[in-house]
Order: sequence, then structure tokens, then C-alpha cells
Amino acid sequence: MRTLSFDVDKQIIRKNENCDFSGLVPGTVGYLNAEFMFSKEWTNCKKVAVFGNTKGEYFVPLMDNSCDIPKEATTCKRFSVKVVGAKENYQITTNKIEVRQNA
Repeated sequence: MRTLSFDVDKQIIRKNENCDFSGLVPGTVGYLNAEFMFSKEWTNCKKVAVFGNTKGEYFVPLMDNSCDIPKEATTCKRFSVKVVGAKENYQITTNKIEVRQNA
């Protein structure tokens, strides 16, 4: 299992600078995991990671701020990641970032 780490500060998501995003190959199944570190604005929110590519968007609930990256998202040369959080009368959404894969 390989984990891709992301930092979320308010509504901005970034790749964790200490995480190696190189050498990713399209078509991975059951191997890629994503973990997220959140700022206080996300406290008590139910969170969903949204992975996307040219074929669609794939919504994955976060458990302990992590999730498996769906195989459907890894079929192209690149996929996007954003996070949406919600609690009573409150919703927060990040920007979308791109993860590139070698072809």
C-alpha cells in the first residue's frame, strides 16, 4: 500500500511536501491510499474526498481522515483531488489539485 499525503488549510488543499508523488502509474487497483491533515475549520465535519478524471468524479467518505483512492480515478494520466466537509448549518470545500501519473 502506498499513501499519498495531503494538507488541508481552511479551503486550500496541497500535496504534503514530505510525500513522494513520483512514479505513480495509471491503472493501480487497491494500492493507493490518501491521507489528509486538516486545519481546525474542519473539526467535527463529516468529510468526503472527491477524486476525478476525464471520465467522472468518485466520492469516498473519509474514515480517520484517510481513504483508498478508487481504481476508477487512477485509469488516466492524471486525477484530481478535493475534499468537502459538512456539519449542521456548515459546509466547507477545498480547491481541486491534480496528481500526475506516468504513462
